[in-house]
Amino acid sequence: MQEIKDRRWANQIGLVYAKIPKWLKFTTLIVLLLVITIGGLVIKNKNNPVPVEVNRINNQTIERNIFANGRLKAVNEQTFFTPVDSTLMELNIKLGDQVKKGEVLGRLDSLELARQYQNAVAVLSGKEAELVRAQAINDQLGLRTAEAEYNKANNHYNRMEQLFAAGAVSAAEMESAQLDLARATNSYEEAKIKASYNASGKQVLSLQSQVALARQEVAQAKERLDMATFVAQFDGVVTSISAKQGNRVMEGTELLVISDDSLLEVTADISEIDAGNLKIGQPVKASSVALPGKTYLGEVARIGGAAVVQKGSSGETINVPVTINLNEGKGELKIGYSVDLIIQTAEEKDVLVLPINALIERDGSKIAFVVKDSVLEERIIEIRRGNELFDIVLSGLNPDEEVVVNPRPEYKNGQRVKTDTGAAQ
Repeated sequence: MQEIKDRRWANQIGLVYAKIPKWLKFTTLIVLLLVITIGGLVIKNKNNPVPVEVNRINNQTIERNIFANGRLKAVNEQTFFTPVDSTLMELNIKLGDQVKKGEVLGRLDSLELARQYQNAVAVLSGKEAELVRAQAINDQLGLRTAEAEYNKANNHYNRMEQLFAAGAVSAAEMESAQLDLARATNSYEEAKIKASYNASGKQVLSLQSQVALARQEVAQAKERLDMATFVAQFDGVVTSISAKQGNRVMEGTELLVISDDSLLEVTADISEIDAGNLKIGQPVKASSVALPGKTYLGEVARIGGAAVVQKGSSGETINVPVTINLNEGKGELKIGYSVDLIIQTAEEKDVLVLPINALIERDGSKIAFVVKDSVLEERIIEIRRGNELFDIVLSGLNPDEEVVVNPRPEYKNGQRVKTDTGAAQ
């Protein structure tokens, strides 16, 4: 009975299959073969190890650096200005010339300045003479003279008054004696007032101040006269010339600058993000495209007391100006060269470090993959900031372990891998 049923079922299937179009039969066959092929590849790939790049971690010394750039200038400069309206009579140097200390570089027309100096000297001499005469005056001597004249006039008046009462002198003679007494009295009172206020002493003080001012005028006139001749105060190089020989130049005009090229500095703008890590005396390495392959040492000399807002095409930036003195490079580095700077802000020795490209974040934790016997082992690790390439490992990893760098999102704990060891760290 069951056999009859199976035959009927087979016949029905055969009838249904016979009714299916040939193209559908063919398509179904192709799909079935693809499914079988892909499934086999998946099963095969599950058993094949995934290639990964690893680094072996170890203890080492790392530096924390700030990168910047700037342009070289001299620490010491001598600038020559025009003290008065004048003419540049002589110019003995050209831009870029090396000069020696004491060398005469040029001069202005000094005739007017010499006249001003001589006039100042004459005024000083006159004031000093007035002071000497004033110091010779004695107010007490004048008081005694006025007092004697008063006593003489008073005695004469008293005698004339007695004679007038006796009718021995005329009224005119009496009036004359009275007038002489009044004059002597006034002189005596003025002398007493002058002595009480030390009027001559005040005059002396006034003249002493005038003499001091006159001496200052002489010194300034002499300084202006000296400034008419341009003399180098140190060995250096001419870095600026603003006029030509024979030109008329106005007072206060900057004419030329010489720079001491034995000690150079560079001012760089450091981002406010990095500026808090800067300290005076931190070591600096400088390099220039003009001198490829060479590095020169220096140190942080000054840190700006305020941040500066700078506007550019990409918006505003906030930077702190920092000055670096270079201790090397004399004779090679030149004023005006552009330089790249590496400022070392920290150094940590013998610490376990991990490349920052070995880290991933998952659920708020830092994760790294360690390769153990060709199998991935997921580790939760604790780190702290190192530098731009490495972080410092506090826990979760050990020296000489191999960690995966540039891990992919599909990597999983326990996955079989084959390693491609990167550069040893």
